[in-house]
Amino acid sequence: MQHGPSLVAMLIVFLILCGITWLGGRILAKWHQAYAVKKIRRAYWLITGLTVVILIFSRWLRPSGGFPGEWFRYFIYAAYIWLSGIVFMLVLLLAGYVIRLFAAKLTKLRTSRETEEQTAVAQTGQSSGAGLTRRQFLQGAVAVVPAVPFMFSSYGVIGGDTAIVIHKYNLAFPQLPASLHGFTIAQISDTHIGSFFGMDKLERVLAMVKQEQPHLLAVTGDLVDDLELLSPTMERLTAFQAELPYGIYYCWGNHEYFRDISRIRTALNRSPVAVLENSHKAVTAGLYLAGVDYPWGKDKAELEDKRQRYFSQAMSGIPNDEFTVLLTHHPDFFDNAFAAGVPLAIAGHTHGGQVVVGGTSLLPVKYKYMKGMYEHNNCRGYVSAGTGHWLPLRIGCPAEVSFFTLQRG
Repeated sequence: MQHGPSLVAMLIVFLILCGITWLGGRILAKWHQAYAVKKIRRAYWLITGLTVVILIFSRWLRPSGGFPGEWFRYFIYAAYIWLSGIVFMLVLLLAGYVIRLFAAKLTKLRTSRETEEQTAVAQTGQSSGAGLTRRQFLQGAVAVVPAVPFMFSSYGVIGGDTAIVIHKYNLAFPQLPASLHGFTIAQISDTHIGSFFGMDKLERVLAMVKQEQPHLLAVTGDLVDDLELLSPTMERLTAFQAELPYGIYYCWGNHEYFRDISRIRTALNRSPVAVLENSHKAVTAGLYLAGVDYPWGKDKAELEDKRQRYFSQAMSGIPNDEFTVLLTHHPDFFDNAFAAGVPLAIAGHTHGGQVVVGGTSLLPVKYKYMKGMYEHNNCRGYVSAGTGHWLPLRIGCPAEVSFFTLQRG
């Protein structure tokens, strides 16, 4: 069964973007007279139009053989910088507009005082000459304000797409078999190999994994978005499998369904990568890995029912005294894992919120388990911020590769 955004949903997104850009142009023109000039307004709409064309081409109309070249990635960067900059600009200018309303009231109180000062200057014969007055300075400063959000979005798009951090966790469990003390699991998630995560970036990530010498690698879904890169991705993972003592394990994400899960499943089944689809596998003495499918459902009740069924299938047959690690794309499975006493569950899907200020995601999508480590009755659940993304904008939430070292204690 295939899942993906409907035509209606894409149309709604397109209309929202149109509304944002239209509102941005209107507010920009009212913010300062310099932006009301016809040439400036035409340039605004010309850049916006090019941005839309680039984004449509990059998402839906690109050639079957992939992008025409790496150089096109920089046009995509520019498009996202412009679009996200407009969104940030709207927030800033709307806030600035409110501030200016209050400032206007204060200005009225000062008008009489300024009039008296100007009269005094005229009476003493003093002149301001060609110097910059305070009013002129403030007008110039106000005109520059809209540029600030675009600098912010440039940092979020370019820096967010290139920075990858390593997170290491030493996790102590009293029930861990002595033979597993020091066993290390690496996790990558949400690479979304395609527009912003090419084979060069995959090589970089695998080199980061290899440097830490983990025992196995867990891939928690959303591996490939551009299916033209599926074959080289599987070839590279197949070669990398040999460099890990216990191999690579994989669970489904939602984007596998958005693309072509049958094709992806075939490619994985032909590789040595172990796919855990509501199933489990003994890794070594005392250690099991279980993996669950992505729980699609039309409402909360159906989602909860699927999660329970998938989790039960994945755990069925694992001896009670075996140490188990759950691989899941959606972090809502943490509720099932915590209730069943599963020592460790690792997930992805949320991208950590991607735009985070003060520990809180500014994006409208929220999850119960959003980012980082959670603990319940000595059970742990970790949500990766993702190793890649399908939207190149990260602020306060860098992409990551995670490592979990199991310890007895």
